Amino acid sequence: MSNRILNVFPGQAEGTRLVLAQESESGSQSQLVLRQENYSPHVGWFVQSRVVIENDQATALKMTLTSSLMNAAPTTRSGGDQQQPSYADQTKPAELKIFSAIAG
Repeated sequence: MSNRILNVFPGQAEGTRLVLAQESESGSQSQLVLRQENYSPHVGWFVQSRVVIENDQATALKMTLTSSLMNAAPTTRSGGDQQQPSYADQTKPAELKIFSAIAG
């Protein structure tokens, strides 16, 4: 199996990250995957969970992330001491904050 890391996104907690990779087995078509990884001093980085993104999903994801809808303010409602997103108005997407890091 070949594995090409396209980008690494650091997690909020130390020792966590999200990896965008292109994976393929010999003789098969490559696929785009998102891997949630954790770090252990005994084994290094290991995959906690893995999601395969199909071609049509990748296209839709790219369109979503590059659209002008990314800049819309999220709708919120008060829930105790925390502000939580309200999904009552599905026409307003939540704001996405994306930070990238160099894969290494």
